[in-house]
Amino acid sequence: MAAPSVGNNVGDRLSDDREVFRAFSDKSYRERKAARNRVRSGAYQLREEDIADGLSVGLTPEAAVKHLQTNYGYCSISVGTIHALPYHLEVRVDLRDPVHAFICNLPLLTISDEQRELALLVGGELARRSEVITCDPFIPEAPDPAH
Repeated sequence: MAAPSVGNNVGDRLSDDREVFRAFSDKSYRERKAARNRVRSGAYQLREEDIADGLSVGLTPEAAVKHLQTNYGYCSISVGTIHALPYHLEVRVDLRDPVHAFICNLPLLTISDEQRELALLVGGELARRSEVITCDPFIPEAPDPAH
């Protein structure tokens, strides 16, 4: 894997005691099961448009979904769990938005066969360690205008 790097919008590394939330912007990111819903590895696949900064996560469920037109629920994962994996991943705050962060240094599927295999492996590891909160669309409550 290439040396860790961060984009222009990426700030400090988050502490291991934090939890982050990943929105399911696509139905394929989660699997509904009668016994237990699960996160699929696609939820943690880096897309071409994510290369500059990293994979988007929220520090709150509301932050995870706030820029999405639709969502299909969300999951959570501990920052310490992400940092503990042997892939040089880092979760860093978004300098433009204090309730948003990025998972940095994820491999990209489209670079080479080797990177594709690594991207699938890392995505699977992250998915297995994530907890589905809901597989239903999450629509945050609007702020009370009286406050």
